[in-house]
Amino acid sequence: MGDSDTIFLKRFSMVIAVLVAITVVIIVIAVNTTGGVDPNANPSRLTLADKRTLPVGAVRTELSAADLAAAAPVEPVDPADIDGGAVYAQVCQACHMTGAAGAPVPGTDLWAERAMKGLEQLAANAINGINAMPAKGGRMDLSDAEVTAAVEHMLGQ
Repeated sequence: MGDSDTIFLKRFSMVIAVLVAITVVIIVIAVNTTGGVDPNANPSRLTLADKRTLPVGAVRTELSAADLAAAAPVEPVDPADIDGGAVYAQVCQACHMTGAAGAPVPGTDLWAERAMKGLEQLAANAINGINAMPAKGGRMDLSDAEVTAAVEHMLGQ
């Protein structure tokens, strides 16, 4: 290294040392002049924090007399009024049209073999589930009459 390099390194080191010293002095002054932040000093900040931490929703477990009076009674559906084709199209067709998971396709030999069991047995299997088919095709909101109507529709195809 030459003399000019040595002079540069000494000056550069002194500049860095002075900058570090100034930074330390500023930090010491800042820490000693501010007494810290009191979270209770700003009530609007506390209010905002309370709003942000409120629960999103609540579960209501009681029913009032007005709620019970407003609930409409469920009227039974006449099985003759159930559209088995609509139930089949909404629930059953996805598997029984494609043969997914071994579901028999109406009109095939496999379906004819199952149809020999009769409507009562096929409806019971559809209601309770059989093999890979879940009970009521996975739609537990269907009534037994709706499932039976869908089975009748498949037998008629």
